[in-house]
Amino acid sequence: MIDLFEACEAEFEEVGYEEFYRDIFPEGSFEKAGEYTEGGYNGIAVTVERNGGKGTVKRYTVTDDLERIDELVATDAFCIMAPIAYAGKSRTATNARFLYAMAIDLDGVETLEQWDFFLHQIYEGEKFHGMVSGLPKPTYVVSSGTGLHLYYVFEEAVPLFKNIVKQLEKLKKRLTWQAWTQGASSLHERVQYESLFQGFRMVGSITKKGDRARAFKVGEKVTIEYLNRYVPEAYRTTDFTYKSELRLEKAKELYPEWYERRVVKKAPRGTWVCKRALYDWWLSRAGEAMQGHRYWYVMTLVTYAKKCRIPYEEVRDDAYALIPYLNRKGDAFTEEDVEKALEAYKDSYVTYPIKAIEERTALKIERNRRNGRKQTEHMQRITVLRDMDYPNGSWRNGNGRKPKAEVVREWRRLHPNGKKAECIRDTGLTKPTVYKWWDEGSQGAVR
Repeated sequence: MIDLFEACEAEFEEVGYEEFYRDIFPEGSFEKAGEYTEGGYNGIAVTVERNGGKGTVKRYTVTDDLERIDELVATDAFCIMAPIAYAGKSRTATNARFLYAMAIDLDGVETLEQWDFFLHQIYEGEKFHGMVSGLPKPTYVVSSGTGLHLYYVFEEAVPLFKNIVKQLEKLKKRLTWQAWTQGASSLHERVQYESLFQGFRMVGSITKKGDRARAFKVGEKVTIEYLNRYVPEAYRTTDFTYKSELRLEKAKELYPEWYERRVVKKAPRGTWVCKRALYDWWLSRAGEAMQGHRYWYVMTLVTYAKKCRIPYEEVRDDAYALIPYLNRKGDAFTEEDVEKALEAYKDSYVTYPIKAIEERTALKIERNRRNGRKQTEHMQRITVLRDMDYPNGSWRNGNGRKPKAEVVREWRRLHPNGKKAECIRDTGLTKPTVYKWWDEGSQGAVR
């Protein structure tokens, strides 16, 4: 196995953490220390410190002088930070305002041949235009000793509006796939996709092996247009703007729905509450979580805990209890991984989309659907099928009304995976009635 520190030293010029972070966050990116104003933004760093066998998570505000980073790298704590400016003190997707760099994790570079292919990808990437193997040249490569983080630092930060985030997530996923699957990684069959908001081990901070993460300068700052050249058209980010071009009036023009909801009405993101069964069901699927997807499985468990109002202490204990079991599925799954996942115990994560969960956990989630039909159309379909089953009208009782038990039975027959709440909504029956006949209704469900 090659030494990634030595490989990077031989190929690139090393830079200190001070230069690295100042390049990502130029002066003026954050508020000045002690001068907090409405609408101002800051960076957020997170540490995990050992405390009686478990990790204690602490969050730190990084202001424009970046002095907080100096303090953190001087410790032996596990430190992470995302190249993002946030509003407020919470490191959530909701509070993320500007993306200063796109960072891609690349694990499994273990042999000289794989390292050479990685170099070929970034140096000869333009020659692969229109194919799948090339990579844009990163601004920096950061080595933690066991893996690489590729930082594409933007010439101008990108505002993180919802529609832009969706496009950037797609672009990042494609670039990650190209980095992992074309010869540079031994884990090409188990690609691990990271969120756009994922924080990475801080340059200068301690690594798993006790070394310090180190940064190496590779190329220049980039633009979205430059990154787009290296992926097929379907994965490109096309509807975006840069920080220097953005003013509130411009945002109002480009994103009127967002402006009305978040600026005018100051509305938070919507949330909902689910029953505990959702959490227990996901916990029972731990045996399906595979290498490359285990972190996302645990993170989803945490988001479901928040949705179902499971106490933080309970999901924390459940997550820690999974560590020995998940360790049997591949390389080391650690307390640090659990602590990172526990950060998702926030209201902002309860709207985490099912499609994203499926992609990142590689676990299928069945949906209950009406196949796009409106409720009135849906009930018409039930009526047609009912009349086919009971052509003589035998479904009616003596007073001409359909027995409520039969209504529930027919609905369950057409919705074998349906929920009581959906039955109540579709049929108009009361909650006690649906609950009363629910088990009997399952006897006629389609199998």
